[in-house]
Amino acid sequence: MLRQIKILNLIFLLLVLSLLGCTDDKPQPDTGIMYFILIDRFVDGDSSNNSGDNPDSYLPYDGDNPEALKHYQGGDLAGITQSLDSLKAMGITMIWISPFLDNSNTDYVGWWPYHGYHPIDFYAVDEHFGTLADLKDLVEQAHAIGLKIIFDMPFNQTAADHPWVNQESKISWFHLDKQGQPFDITDWQDQQQIEQGELHGLPDLAQENPAVSQYLYDVSKYWIEETGCDGFRLDAVKHIPLDFWRAYNPKIKSLAGPDFLLLGEVFWGEADRIRPYAELGFDYLFDIPGYYAIRNTFNKGGSMKDFSEFYEVSELTLGSTAFATLIDNHDVARFNVDLGEDAWPKQMLALGWLMTSPGLPVIYSGTELGLPGYAPVSAAGEPQDYLNRIPYPKQFSQAQAEMKAQFTELVRMRHEHPALVSGQFNEIYQDWSVYAFIRSGQGEQLLTIFNTASTEEYLSVPELTGLEIRTTHQIYGSGVLRLEQQELWLRLPPHSLSVWQFDGAVQPGLPTRVTFSNRLSRDYHVIRLFYIDSQALVKTLQVAGDFNNWSPQDYSGFRAGDSLFIEVPLKPGDYNYKFVLNGETWLADPQAADFSTDPYGGRNSILKVPAN
Repeated sequence: MLRQIKILNLIFLLLVLSLLGCTDDKPQPDTGIMYFILIDRFVDGDSSNNSGDNPDSYLPYDGDNPEALKHYQGGDLAGITQSLDSLKAMGITMIWISPFLDNSNTDYVGWWPYHGYHPIDFYAVDEHFGTLADLKDLVEQAHAIGLKIIFDMPFNQTAADHPWVNQESKISWFHLDKQGQPFDITDWQDQQQIEQGELHGLPDLAQENPAVSQYLYDVSKYWIEETGCDGFRLDAVKHIPLDFWRAYNPKIKSLAGPDFLLLGEVFWGEADRIRPYAELGFDYLFDIPGYYAIRNTFNKGGSMKDFSEFYEVSELTLGSTAFATLIDNHDVARFNVDLGEDAWPKQMLALGWLMTSPGLPVIYSGTELGLPGYAPVSAAGEPQDYLNRIPYPKQFSQAQAEMKAQFTELVRMRHEHPALVSGQFNEIYQDWSVYAFIRSGQGEQLLTIFNTASTEEYLSVPELTGLEIRTTHQIYGSGVLRLEQQELWLRLPPHSLSVWQFDGAVQPGLPTRVTFSNRLSRDYHVIRLFYIDSQALVKTLQVAGDFNNWSPQDYSGFRAGDSLFIEVPLKPGDYNYKFVLNGETWLADPQAADFSTDPYGGRNSILKVPAN
């Protein structure tokens, strides 16, 4: 009898453990895909709120009146709720919505705050977007089908006409100079200015004031408890003191639980400037340096050598920092700007990188449809971000429907293959245009190969010591792979991503990075540049440009008479660049045919490489 009781107890224990998920099966990683919606530019679910409280705020865009994009376009919370099923069908798992907080009811320097970053009441929903009931319904309906909703919280500034600005009791709530006046950021190397100066002329909150930090925490607590949202995207993190985040993040986690997502926007393109924010309790930081590397490689024609070196340096600098990865968003140009006929294949390559590399992919609404955009700053130096924020189409064209289907296929691959999310990453080959790597783990092994060339490429890749590929099964793309005597023979279509699942072995000692192979794809041109050095003062001539992540690079070169020559392999396209003399002096190429203004008021040279 006692033996039977013990057996029954053992069976009961095993049943409980199985219900708790304590089985021999490995836990599956979160294959999350985040989708960013600028509320006003998405779907108009309730036309009655389009004008809000001011009829002048609403001016529909008809395709020929770009100035209308400085006004509200009618997108609202109800429109997002109505779109949840289609977003889920696309493979999206979480939706980040732009700020819904009540914004100023006037325009500001000719722009209406349709984007949501000019808060005037932190405890109310903007009337253009709907009501509190609409917001709660969005969260409830999303949860009902397994989607998460992430709120965008702008804690750096208020609207220019916020009532606090003129209240004597709130003077200490804002950053002011010694004369008691607000000030602009003029030195972007000065952290104090960055944290206390006004961003775009908006009143800058003093989060080091305990009353302000408590207010922002209370606001956060209100929205968490009132709606049951799943996380915050925290805006302009670098403009807010680190001590605020050091206290705020764990406090929010304590309130909302460890699964409440905190995503920080630290908009720096340099990895070392992001490092101070990596240990402050954010679940993810946006990979802004990676955004530039992706753009320079898949958009601007940079080499896979520079791409690989960028990630190697980033890993050394930022270690195990978890990143949200992106190819564009509402603050920068759409990825396809200036790409011409090859825009969509190149964009699919960039999206393919997000779906096959570590990180949380973040997709800007419309990117999956190839929506067009423009440079965020005009040739005259005027902001034109609104041109990258055109409304989501009410109906898809055939081309857009096909693009969405291709994007959905990419997302499905990531969901179906957890090794792409959390597997070990090992390069096995890199040259100027072709990049191959292994993702292994979660019981599977995947070989991924990118060809960024506009030409079909044929090459062989030797198997590395510690890697054995016996049989392969293609799961994505149309590349051709043949195994021949410990070599991979490849035929890769232009602008292609190909992925194979394979049986074999990936040994623990397999290197993360491999040596660059100096093989040029057939679409490269070798461009010879020269610098006149009549006094022989220049010992080294390097080139830095948007084709190599603005990192000074040595290329093949020689001296002839009073001139230094350097030969740079480039694909067809238009490039900005500078010479770097003796490793320290940066200057525009005096012999260039054209120039552009750099971010610091100087000049870049422009190089045009023809297609033929």
